[in-house]
Amino acid sequence: MGYKNYRLTIIKGFNKGEVYPLEADEIIIGRGEENEIVLNIAEVSRTHAILTKAEEGFMIKDLGSTNGTYVDKKKIGGKYLLKPGDTVMLGEAIYMTYQADLDPEETLVTPRPEEILAPEVTVVTPKPAEVPSEPAPPTAPRKSRSKEQVLSKSQVTEEKKGKTWLWAGIGCVVVIFFLIVVGLIAFDYLNLYCTPPFDTLLNFLYTCP
Repeated sequence: MGYKNYRLTIIKGFNKGEVYPLEADEIIIGRGEENEIVLNIAEVSRTHAILTKAEEGFMIKDLGSTNGTYVDKKKIGGKYLLKPGDTVMLGEAIYMTYQADLDPEETLVTPRPEEILAPEVTVVTPKPAEVPSEPAPPTAPRKSRSKEQVLSKSQVTEEKKGKTWLWAGIGCVVVIFFLIVVGLIAFDYLNLYCTPPFDTLLNFLYTCP
């Protein structure tokens, strides 16, 4: 359904509570006396904004004002189509609400372009095919050592130990024999036969002069 009786009502700032009917096709808001809506305060520019009649209601446009024009706290630049219930701000000084009454005689109102929603399109991304992994190479069976191999190694170890002790015994005998020979030579060279107590112990083998 359509609307009728469009108006702006000041809800904050200069002339709070004042209602301005929107009846002309173009309505200029500003500080200047020549405007259709006169708001004579310093924060409002001489020609601040303009309202233009459209099929769906009124469109508002800022006229290069110093403090800017806002709709629902969003600054506007070009033309903006107002909806009943919108809050129009002239800088930070004046807050106005845009109002209208339902017109039951009006036919269906053409929806605003931004209200026409495009159908949602769901994009399904195909799942990449899974590449089968290559099977792991078979593990070579571990070779177990036979009982005969274990026994042969132990036998070799025992034989090595036996040979080691044999050579150690032979070495000891050679060293002892060498020491005896060296001792006898030294004994004879130093003529220790005639010195006590060897002269008494060895008198049966050797007679001292």
